[in-house]
Amino acid sequence: MVVEAIPIVDFADFKSNPKKVAQGVFDACKSIGFFYMINHDVPQQDIDKAFALSKQFFDLPREEKEKFLIDEENHGYSTLYSETLDPEHQRQGDHKEGFNFRSFEDGKPFAKLPQLFDQETKFLDSFSRNCHATALQILEAFAIALEIPEEKGGKEFFKKGHSYENSAEILRFLKYPRGGETDYKEPVRAGAHSDYGSITLLFQKDVPGLEVQASRTEWISAPLIPGAIIVNVGDQMEMWTNGLFKSTKHRVTFLPEHNHLDRYSMPYFVHPKDDVPLVPAPSKFIDQTIANPERVITAGEHLRSRLDSTYDYKK
Repeated sequence: MVVEAIPIVDFADFKSNPKKVAQGVFDACKSIGFFYMINHDVPQQDIDKAFALSKQFFDLPREEKEKFLIDEENHGYSTLYSETLDPEHQRQGDHKEGFNFRSFEDGKPFAKLPQLFDQETKFLDSFSRNCHATALQILEAFAIALEIPEEKGGKEFFKKGHSYENSAEILRFLKYPRGGETDYKEPVRAGAHSDYGSITLLFQKDVPGLEVQASRTEWISAPLIPGAIIVNVGDQMEMWTNGLFKSTKHRVTFLPEHNHLDRYSMPYFVHPKDDVPLVPAPSKFIDQTIANPERVITAGEHLRSRLDSTYDYKK
């Protein structure tokens, strides 16, 4: 089946008619692996405030930002070109800056934060928890659509495998600085890649640029839809569903407006608990064959291997 556009799934009726919403999620995840989520529960004013904080941070002097360089726990600031998402095809690292927040424990940050963020830990914790709660709705829709038996966990199956506290979940601020493709010498700003975890929630602002490899060969754009969250399946969910749900490659490319406008985006990466074994979920829709029963990989092992291959950590 050729998918020419990313589907839109309306969650307004999720509480009253969850099966209908879950079917829309199911159809999107087994075909393209992406969908727009509209009528979600993350307040727009909170999204706007998070983007404002992001801009304030990236406007700081470079030497100030570099006091908080990303560490092996996936927390902190990543400089321009420090992340290479598609090393096989990229001549240099991605044309973007980022700041990763690990989950907040009892409202306290995982590690030291810049003063700007340290003053807003209550908000950042609340915003991250709202993103996590939204992700749990989507994971519940997965379980409903897959008709996981009650004795195996039912609609709570995937939710039980996730936790906000002590988790590898990441809220990430990203900035793609304005500049021409001829200066960068690459047509791609962020290399083609699939995400590592179970699902990702992506907030976009003002300037598009995301493309999705919908048919595994052809790329389609992901236009801005006001108020929508883009949701995509990650590698670990593809493994958890034994290939039924698709973890699709995506990238950010140069557009004419990038010559004079900075592009900001904000993904929230959702990961299962580190000890979750990535074996087929108990669903009649999922092939239960385990390729290598003697070497079952956990979510934590998979994440560590992907991070180590992506980042050049600065000591």
